[in-house]
Amino acid sequence: MTYLIKLSITLFVLLIVQGCNNDRHDVSAPPENAPVKTEEDITNEQTNPAQNEDGTMFNFSSFDLDIEYEQNKSYDASYENETDEMEAEIKDQIKDVQLQGDEAFERLKPLFQKLTFDQTTEDEKVIEEVLNVFELDSSYKKFELEVEFSDGTEKEYKSL
Repeated sequence: MTYLIKLSITLFVLLIVQGCNNDRHDVSAPPENAPVKTEEDITNEQTNPAQNEDGTMFNFSSFDLDIEYEQNKSYDASYENETDEMEAEIKDQIKDVQLQGDEAFERLKPLFQKLTFDQTTEDEKVIEEVLNVFELDSSYKKFELEVEFSDGTEKEYKSL
């Protein structure tokens, strides 16, 4: 009987640990030419310089978009590419879509490739471009976008 109790407790603990560890949305086969944040860059809070002209896929290594609409609807898209992993996630309450990992990345990739803004683009133009590329309504309550460009520059775009 004690053996059965110990086995049950062990299995329960393993399930809890696995459940807590399942919060990641890794992309299983990230493209080789996507800008990457290396361990050294994380320490220095800079990213590995990579320009789009040099064959990189996007001009950023991190993209976090949060848009809130009326009636508790929102659109969230996040992407982060570091040396050992790439994560992507979409939570679209407007179209009732939730994607993670490879599925999310495959949906985001063509959208990211259409984006042309950089660190010097005016905030209003960035917001307008993101809304157009993602085909989202401009009648939002709140718009927040955080981007880390491949040269290490971090920019935040907000509109209420």
